[in-house]
Amino acid sequence: MNLKKAAAILIVIAIIAGWAVSAIGFGEGGSIADRMSLGLDMIGGVSVVLEAETNATGAELKSIMDQVEAVMERRVNEMGLSEPVIAVENENRIRIELPGAQNAEEAIESIGRTAKLRFVTADGMAFLDGDHVKNAVASAYEGYDTNLMGFYVVNLEFDAQGQTAFEQATRSIIEGNMSGDYFDDNQIAIFLDDDLISAPYVSQVISSANCQITGSFTKESASNLAALIRGGSLPVTLNEIQTEIVGPTLGLNAARTAVIAGLIGIALIFVIMIAGYQVMGIVADIALALYVLLELWILIALHAVLTLPGIAGMILSIGMAVDSNVIIFSRIREEISVGKTIRVAVRSGYRRALSTIIDSQVTTIIAAVILYEFGSGQVRGFALTLLIGIVVSLFTAVVISNLLLQVLAETKLATPKLFGVKKIGTEFDEQKLPLEKFNFVDKRRIFYIITASILVIGLAIGGIRGFNLGIDFTGGTQLQLNMGQQVDSGAVKAVLQENGINDADIKYAGSANEKIIIRTTNVLSMNLNMNPYS
Repeated sequence: MNLKKAAAILIVIAIIAGWAVSAIGFGEGGSIADRMSLGLDMIGGVSVVLEAETNATGAELKSIMDQVEAVMERRVNEMGLSEPVIAVENENRIRIELPGAQNAEEAIESIGRTAKLRFVTADGMAFLDGDHVKNAVASAYEGYDTNLMGFYVVNLEFDAQGQTAFEQATRSIIEGNMSGDYFDDNQIAIFLDDDLISAPYVSQVISSANCQITGSFTKESASNLAALIRGGSLPVTLNEIQTEIVGPTLGLNAARTAVIAGLIGIALIFVIMIAGYQVMGIVADIALALYVLLELWILIALHAVLTLPGIAGMILSIGMAVDSNVIIFSRIREEISVGKTIRVAVRSGYRRALSTIIDSQVTTIIAAVILYEFGSGQVRGFALTLLIGIVVSLFTAVVISNLLLQVLAETKLATPKLFGVKKIGTEFDEQKLPLEKFNFVDKRRIFYIITASILVIGLAIGGIRGFNLGIDFTGGTQLQLNMGQQVDSGAVKAVLQENGINDADIKYAGSANEKIIIRTTNVLSMNLNMNPYS
């Protein structure tokens, strides 16, 4: 047995074992379904977009949003939810997604209230709060080469009242007037809400408006601590501009439907590939089985959150992986039809199809990177799964299926008929490929005219009627509610209009229309005050 045959056998065994282990599960994480983190559109939850009310730009705005993000991350982590998403968007907005949040109003109130920073002495007394901290900045410690030692400090700056309070507290500590059971007598504990974020020791009376926190800080840890201290009070007013609330029942129903649709689609692809390409289709299906397995485990390894658009990205990338195989297999058939042996045709077909495959895939990779960089929320989930899928599909289509076909070409199964050709040196089987005789290139002008006409008509309609923008663009609120039974949409609209909501779009969902989806450009604040200074 040569090396290629051994590698091919190991690959097939690995795929079978991989799917078996993924389905059954191993370790504490369980099966692949148990390990996958699902987005709020699949398990229910809350999504809110907040916009900073500020005229700051550039580096100043970035510093403000970093501070807001640090506070929000800490607050959301306290809620114990699975895989929350917190991301700054469009420079002055922050998106917070809370999959699994059961009480929408409580969740939004929790992330929206002002964080409280307190400086506490050993006797448990808070002598200073975040309102009197003017700034906190991480910097390299003077006199040290941070490239070699990584020695960083956090510099604090107080206002006049804070300076006085800090001097009194440090003087009492140095004079030995502190005692308590909370921590050492010469420590000052810094709390953000009820969480201890730092507890530096006091070595001298600090009477100036500036002081330093030293320790075993890396650049990252010092920057994180500085951001948390600056976040003692949110630096700007945050206005709620978009809210989405998904009920857990509706979310799980969407997840189940999406998974079933995906499985049906993959099964159909498997059948069509075998029907259309015989033995080459079997090779393609083996490669696709490996592709799906690799993409799912890569998503788990990256702690990515799988959403409905993410599943769409996966299915699209599966289609592109199939396209790569179709190009390769068609090229192999062409090589056989001009008289080459199957072994030579396989090698030549892959080599000649490679440039076309890479060109098309690289173009899609560029589009996916742009979507991920400039997109937001679920758009980034779609871009991520698409990007991973393309990279994995290149590996499975170009490397794995190539190896399997080369091994197959050296066996007795490698007959021209199984590759869709009657015999070496003859044309394709016209019964199986009825479009092979259609001269697309000769009629290219007709297709040019049809394509141009569709583009012109589409642009004209878009320009005249305009686009029906969703709340992702306009801002607003989306509610997905399980009513338990079908309700009259007119009655729902009437109730909304009584509360000043006149533009609501209502749609039914669920097998018995027992669920409704309400979309409105009005931002429903749910009695939430997002002003940190109130």
